[in-house]
Amino acid sequence: MLIDTSRRKFMEYAAITASVVALPSSLWGSTARSKFDLPKENSADFWLELSRKAYHKNAEIISTMANQKPVLAVIKNNAYGLGDVEVAKILDTSVHIEGFALVKADRALALRKAGIKKNILLMGDFDESLGQDLVENDIVLSIFSAHALQKIKSLSNNSKKQISTALYIDTGLGRMGIPFNQAFELATAASGSLGLNIKYTFSTLTTPKDFAKEQIRIFNDLIQELSREGVNVGKTHLAPSFSLIDLPSSHQDMVRPGILIHGSYPLANMDASKKWPLMPTYRLKSRVMRLEKLSAGDTIGFSRFYKVTKDEWIATLPIGWGDGYDSGAENGAKVLLNGALYPVINVNANHTNISLGANTMVKVGDIATLIGPEKPEITPEGFGKLVKRHNYLQINYKESIPKLIFDVF
Repeated sequence: MLIDTSRRKFMEYAAITASVVALPSSLWGSTARSKFDLPKENSADFWLELSRKAYHKNAEIISTMANQKPVLAVIKNNAYGLGDVEVAKILDTSVHIEGFALVKADRALALRKAGIKKNILLMGDFDESLGQDLVENDIVLSIFSAHALQKIKSLSNNSKKQISTALYIDTGLGRMGIPFNQAFELATAASGSLGLNIKYTFSTLTTPKDFAKEQIRIFNDLIQELSREGVNVGKTHLAPSFSLIDLPSSHQDMVRPGILIHGSYPLANMDASKKWPLMPTYRLKSRVMRLEKLSAGDTIGFSRFYKVTKDEWIATLPIGWGDGYDSGAENGAKVLLNGALYPVINVNANHTNISLGANTMVKVGDIATLIGPEKPEITPEGFGKLVKRHNYLQINYKESIPKLIFDVF
């Protein structure tokens, strides 16, 4: 009798699974849609949706925050997992965007290959085998050390065009850039090289406000000293997202935000988020792959993290921390499913479990929104507040996640 019951349950589950509709391959890529229609073939288990309107609005708001200064958008780490090529394609037509900054040479080239026209700053190093490609594609190369300067000067000896460069000054961050006490000498050497054109001079500020103010003073003194010597330093920029909000003196000729572009503030509950309400630019969605009613005393996960105290329906989503969904979600996050919010109770490498309560109308194949603008609790800001973690941790999605671009949602 137990065998018959088990077989019947399995056949019912298999029948439900076979009936699930899926996402058509024609939707994936950069095709704009005004709404999302449930699909019919070629499934995807989970995906990201990006909004052109939200990205453009955020670029406008950030420029306004900085007294109309242009924005150099940092899209390193695959735009925090949201897709550097996809985000750059969206923002390439924004009048508020000066260009894009990355730290990997191959990703800078990928933007050009994708048709990005605006300036691209490579803030990191590059392999010599990529040097000529970087020059031919007008990538701005950073001079962050004496060795980097020599490498770029060697490239210029074999190039018929001037190489656009940026002076990267270490004013106290300590991890990257020309130490400020060596910067004058290297900057004048770069300026005296006929094959090089200094397009930008920049530094990176630390978070503590008092020290950041000292960094700004050091940077401004250097710029003045170089200007007196006739060195053209190009456009200056200092302000990452945190300093952009907190230190108006950091704005310089342009600002250089990362997470703000995506509609998130660096920390939850920042006062600036009320004055400057950014738009969430993305939705993270997943379909329900399993639905099961567990009994009181049952547990979930290798560590038995969640223990069922009374009979309840548990939905499984096929996305986990291995895909970039923050494991901290199991400490208070919500998921939107069929118009209602449900608590996340477990996140492992490949799956997320949500509790649906004693009764449910949810079906296998229904689509859940883990992050999105629909409810305050699932916005990037709302997620950060619920799980009491800073907002960078929730944007770390793997490059392989499919992405769909909308005009608006």
